[in-house]
Amino acid sequence: MTFDILWNNNFYGISWAYEKDRLVVSMVFEDKNEAIDLAKEVDMWSDKFTRLTIIEKNNGEYAICCYQDPQISKSKNVGLYRTGMRQAGGYEQAKPMIEEKSPLLQIAYASDVRDMNTYEQISRLVPLRKCRIISEKELKKQEFFYEKNVDTSNQL
Repeated sequence: MTFDILWNNNFYGISWAYEKDRLVVSMVFEDKNEAIDLAKEVDMWSDKFTRLTIIEKNNGEYAICCYQDPQISKSKNVGLYRTGMRQAGGYEQAKPMIEEKSPLLQIAYASDVRDMNTYEQISRLVPLRKCRIISEKELKKQEFFYEKNVDTSNQL
């Protein structure tokens, strides 16, 4: 059995919203078929074994890494990873809410990412069991094994 994660980083970006008294982290895709395929996987994730890690980079950017613990997964080990986003604007507003209460995750599609009216929720709202905001130097810790591997493999 392999515990490798198939990382998906082909999404436009992150959208922050507030629903059901919790912050919602939406991974926004511009390709509807891709969003639907990924949502099918995410919808099967166990609410007890989902993880979201935000890695604050030394250069003022952040990366987001979300996956289900591959040791318990009954389907493909799929994860979401995106880097190169600025620690400004929406992130600065969302950070205190993330630190206060673990957010919900959803896969979304937007036919025009500049127009919020075109955004469509594709997956269910997935509770995130472990949600952590870490610094880049914390990637050295064993508990962030998957985050370190995807972060290292996505560096150009």
